Amino acid sequence: MTRVEHCSFAGCDQAVVSSLEGEELCREHFISVCYKQLDRYAEIHKGHYMSRSDTESMRRFVQECVRQAGAIEHGGKDLDHLERVLIVHIIERATDLGLHLRRSPRKRASVAVRLCCDRPGGGTWKEDTETVLLSRYGASLRCSRPADPRESLQVVRLDTGKEAHARVAWQLPAGSEGSQIGVEFLDCDNFWGLDWAAVEEAR
Repeated sequence: MTRVEHCSFAGCDQAVVSSLEGEELCREHFISVCYKQLDRYAEIHKGHYMSRSDTESMRRFVQECVRQAGAIEHGGKDLDHLERVLIVHIIERATDLGLHLRRSPRKRASVAVRLCCDRPGGGTWKEDTETVLLSRYGASLRCSRPADPRESLQVVRLDTGKEAHARVAWQLPAGSEGSQIGVEFLDCDNFWGLDWAAVEEAR
């Protein structure tokens, strides 16, 4: 006989859908714990100093949160509309927080680029746009096209013709005029050709 696992929250008899930081959680408590932790880590990140242990804890949480929330979003056929919206928002918030924990500093700059998306089975699109923030490992860019997290894009610099493959990390708000996406490069180091040591010193 299969044992039914229940949420680890006291008094909750809902079935476990995920685990987070060692706790077995139902969908409702997974969502509430994620928001509570994301709010807490966002406040810590606003401080003037973050210890190495804080940074490592945040990085581990972000990775686990995005992985587990993604599994719920892709596998939860019984998600209602509100639950799906909340899960996607959790992924966006956690991914955005993760980008702020990258080792590289960021530089505000507008660089003209072309984004190219070649989706299997159709839906190919291109968009000429510009960057908002640069980092050694990626960028945030203006993008009005719907771009799914983990989707692959080709980024082409219109000033130099240099190309790189990238992964979409987030889009806010999704696929609308004025929205932005965050991308991480997969095959290119220092795509922007900046002296990042000098950028770090200038912060």
